[in-house]
Amino acid sequence: MFTVLLEYILQGVFVGVVYGLVAFPISLLFITTDSVDLAVGGYAVVAGSIAMLMPGVAGIGLGIVAAIVASVLVGLISVKINKPNSTDPLTVVLATFGVATFIESAVLTFLGKDPMIRQPFDVFWNLGSIRISPQAGINVAIGLSLLGMLYCLLYRTSFGRDMRASAVNVIGAALAGIPVRAVWFGTYVVGGLLAGIAGILILYTTGTDYSSGTALTMSGFGAAVLFGLTSPLRGFAGGIIIGIVQAVALGYLPGGWATAAPLLFIFLVLVSGRVNVAKIAGGRA
Repeated sequence: MFTVLLEYILQGVFVGVVYGLVAFPISLLFITTDSVDLAVGGYAVVAGSIAMLMPGVAGIGLGIVAAIVASVLVGLISVKINKPNSTDPLTVVLATFGVATFIESAVLTFLGKDPMIRQPFDVFWNLGSIRISPQAGINVAIGLSLLGMLYCLLYRTSFGRDMRASAVNVIGAALAGIPVRAVWFGTYVVGGLLAGIAGILILYTTGTDYSSGTALTMSGFGAAVLFGLTSPLRGFAGGIIIGIVQAVALGYLPGGWATAAPLLFIFLVLVSGRVNVAKIAGGRA
């Protein structure tokens, strides 16, 4: 019994790494622009879809590039709409939701509704009586490597300093010569890169389909709010927790409840008061 539970927990960790990668750009964008990008999950689906159509390294590379291109377009739209202290962030949130819907419709139109998944490994590692796919090790290695690089980006580069300064005081940062809107745009691009990598990992782990974008965004958002939307790096740990909740629910609960369990968990976190929902929606309460 304990072995089975441990196996579910490990599976949750391996999937949760991906949710952590999605949580990072959500939290990073929130502290930088006071808004949320609801198209993050869509970038991941775009990357996975292209990698499915074109096998091999070329497909992976093109998938990530496509995710970045999608984030660039959203970044251009958002920067055009959003002006420091003059536009309600809710406008930008709604714009990104529109893009997310468009991506979902495009993937459905061109690729259909069939699930997309690749299983590159036929052998498994044995950890005692627990079987683990080598893909799980790849997920963890990539996730931890990106976490280290993101830490360096935030705290060891001038762009990271500009990003943190823009988050603390937009007007003060602009008066100090920091190109605030360029920093905002760069944050969208970083989000597209991370989401693209997450989409590739999802394709090779549990698979994806045209409607996965919304679920990925919700999981990433839930991961971010677990430890506060203002802590991008800690959102990675939140992603692991969401992954564990999902895996354990799938293992022990009936189908319908298992699907709803992660969303219910996120709801409980939201109503617990750990995050200012009014502010996320564009208010200042």
